[in-house]
Amino acid sequence: MTAEKSDEGAPPRAGIPAWVDMDPTPAEPPEEWLARPVAFADDEPPPQLVRTVNLLEPPEHGLRGPEDAEGLAEFILSRAREGIGDVFSHPDYDTASGDREDWARAIAEHQTGIPYTMPAFFYGAQRGVAKAISGSGRYPIVGQCQQSVTTALCIGGWDGGPYGDIGCGTDALPAAARLGDGWTSVPKVLADWPDDLWEKVTVGSCLFWSASGAAGAGSGHVAMVIRKHPVERKWQLWDTTTSFNDPAAHAAAARGARMLWESHWWPFIPPALSGGRWSFRGVARIHGLGEIKSDLKPRGRARLLLRRRGDGELLYRSEWMSMEDEGLPISWLLRSLRGAPFHDRIEPTWCVNSKSDAPNKLAPDNRPLLDVFCDARGNAKMSWSPAQGLHNRPHQAIWAPPAALR
Repeated sequence: MTAEKSDEGAPPRAGIPAWVDMDPTPAEPPEEWLARPVAFADDEPPPQLVRTVNLLEPPEHGLRGPEDAEGLAEFILSRAREGIGDVFSHPDYDTASGDREDWARAIAEHQTGIPYTMPAFFYGAQRGVAKAISGSGRYPIVGQCQQSVTTALCIGGWDGGPYGDIGCGTDALPAAARLGDGWTSVPKVLADWPDDLWEKVTVGSCLFWSASGAAGAGSGHVAMVIRKHPVERKWQLWDTTTSFNDPAAHAAAARGARMLWESHWWPFIPPALSGGRWSFRGVARIHGLGEIKSDLKPRGRARLLLRRRGDGELLYRSEWMSMEDEGLPISWLLRSLRGAPFHDRIEPTWCVNSKSDAPNKLAPDNRPLLDVFCDARGNAKMSWSPAQGLHNRPHQAIWAPPAALR
């Protein structure tokens, strides 16, 4: 991974850090782990929205046929507005009823699918982004490591601190520890942790990596614990690396995809979740978390396209709608396309773009972020093709025109 840097609350006009891409090299286990069987197989799978959504039964419908494009569009939008209660009711989530499970589910519901890029490209200074979450529940639908963790913490009741950012450099762990507890000397294999230390880890605990000395002043990596296994020494992490390095293949998101979801169960701390550039620094937690923000609203806009699979002809294009006003997170759009009617003949796609409060040259409005679509087998999928921090969405002549097509 290349260095990820916080903009420390600087306004966009002061200069946005250059886009940096990620090397999705699988994380290596620590030496202590290599003598043990290395396997991620679980008798019970970890709760993962991107897995569970495609295990749902396809919905029933009364549409007369694939030629009823407007009826199909209305069905998909209506289904999107139903939420994802059936995902969380699935047996995949039966084992996830521990401490602060409501927080873990809120993170998954409102941040699943966000692409790996900096909020400053779309929403302005990070301090303002965090203030919008803590103040009115308006959250970004992009994030690199510290920004995605910051959003998760703010969903759980944090105010963002002085910079609106948990940070990821050499000062990040001490700063977080001052807000609660911090410890730096921990075994890399979780099974080797003393019981009392393992008990201190809670949902919201953050793990930090950085370089030494001046090189680590503004660069590094951070991950956040969102679940602890109810029996074994394993945890699920929220960050922009564990989902890339997920050993399981998902119908919704290919392995190595640059977007976020609940990680696998991790039984160890890799020497560096940063491609080997930085050292592991320790774990810290912030006191007073756990008050989940209500009425969360995604800062984006979406439009629905329907195309015929045979010849690619555009059959329907909705107007752009505000995901914030409609209350439609990416996860709801994803669920709406699972088993879409006539999916073998019609390809439905939600185009997800940014929504800026104050567009300017450095952070224009309505920038492509993500596509959510249904494949020919009925699987709901997400796609993000990075191009200097934006989604390089194909077929611009089809999705870009402002007018709807019905």
